[in-house]
Amino acid sequence: MQEFALRYFRKSQALPGQTDEGATGKDTDSLVQYTKAPIQESLLSLSDDVNKLAVASFLALMRFMGDQSKPRGKDEMDLLYELLKLCQEEKLRDEIYCQVIKQVTGHPRPEHCTRGWSFLSLLTGCFSPSTRLMPYLTKFLQDSGPSQELARSSQEHLQRTVKYGGRRWMLPPGEMKAFLVLGVADGHCGTPWGGGVSPTGDHWPTDHWLTDPATCLGRKDKPLACFLFTCQEELCQQMGITEPQEVQEFTLFLIKEKGKLVRPLRPAEYLNSVAVDQDVSLHSRRLGWETPLHFDNSIYISTHYSQVLRDYLQGKLPVSAKADAQLARLAALQHLSKANRNTPSEQDLLAYVPQQLQRQVNMASIKNLMGQELRQLGGHSPQEAQISFIEAVSQLPLFGYTVYVALRVSMQALSGPALLGLNRQHLILMDPSSQNLYCRIALKSLQRLHLLSPLEEKGPPGLELNYGSADNPQTIWFELPQAQELLYTTVFLIDSSASCTEWPSVN
Repeated sequence: MQEFALRYFRKSQALPGQTDEGATGKDTDSLVQYTKAPIQESLLSLSDDVNKLAVASFLALMRFMGDQSKPRGKDEMDLLYELLKLCQEEKLRDEIYCQVIKQVTGHPRPEHCTRGWSFLSLLTGCFSPSTRLMPYLTKFLQDSGPSQELARSSQEHLQRTVKYGGRRWMLPPGEMKAFLVLGVADGHCGTPWGGGVSPTGDHWPTDHWLTDPATCLGRKDKPLACFLFTCQEELCQQMGITEPQEVQEFTLFLIKEKGKLVRPLRPAEYLNSVAVDQDVSLHSRRLGWETPLHFDNSIYISTHYSQVLRDYLQGKLPVSAKADAQLARLAALQHLSKANRNTPSEQDLLAYVPQQLQRQVNMASIKNLMGQELRQLGGHSPQEAQISFIEAVSQLPLFGYTVYVALRVSMQALSGPALLGLNRQHLILMDPSSQNLYCRIALKSLQRLHLLSPLEEKGPPGLELNYGSADNPQTIWFELPQAQELLYTTVFLIDSSASCTEWPSVN
């Protein structure tokens, strides 16, 4: 940073009357070292109008760090917003980076210095410096890392910002308050999974969030400081998933308005960039299953178990009502996965059977067979039971698909509800009773997706698909409550460069 200062700082700000070559190492120390007096002009050579903003940002930084008294009527939140708003001016970003680095270098008061580092960690997660400053900033953070934990989190945030573009909107008050409570107070600003404890004292366990995200996101009383700069890639890392191909098979779904609006998040979207409203939650889901499963991480196992169990019980992974042995084994594995060694009650047994089969199956036969399975599987731990359940369900039809229940389809052969499966290659239609496959549409053949309004009052919306070639155009439509989700998910799975695909229209 001394080298950067000699090259790019104002001469008057640096060493008046001295050339770069004439400066000694001792002389240059003051260029990027704490000063107790506010600057009177910008560190970098800036235009007059931007120079005034630079002087204001330095004073705001000193006030936030505690080196200058706060003006009447302004608190820490106001100062943070002032600094971040100034950072929105692209010409000022390198200047503010240099100001923060200067004030945390050689600061005599550790608690004030920590506040400066906390802001730098926040800054690196929101805005990138110029390519000119980037190598110097990176080296500064690398050199500071061994002695400063926030330097390491700043490195991670900076890498994420370069890759994904940073947070695209100003942080909402809830997140800013959480940053002040958690990030500034204990020095864990925005570090994913950094021991997140909410201002109300509640703990956010990682595996609980992954399997039940609605308990943590989109609630006013639980702002997520530990998720400030988290996206799907970081969540995958917690499951032990590092291969890019497998990371791409996961996505987060944004759920708004009690399920009325559901869409997958783009890979570069940050969790808290979208979870800003009280009625918003996020749901992690695996959309692709090309990569072989590997059960070497407890969070990985519980996350996959949660997803396939939900699909199984909702009837999206069809099982014959006459397959008593298969139903009994899957019920036994569910029971053992709860670490429950007691004899299952009638109510337990019913809850282990898919909803649409509960009135069709022979419960007495399944109960008897389940007892045999429990005796054979008695040595299974809850985690082993979850793995066995996933492996057993993976043999069912439609495993590996995102499945929807279409209430009506424009095919005479399918007079009742049908199961609609979607993966990265194609869309298929299956009769849930016979498990016969009636239609397979390659996603690359889709020409247009058209969202249709309900035909009847309070009826489900529809989705029309135009596909095929110019010589043989074809059309099919479905009626289902999740028509909008299906549309967004289909578009998400199609290569974004496919110019033939249109975004939704409504008539």
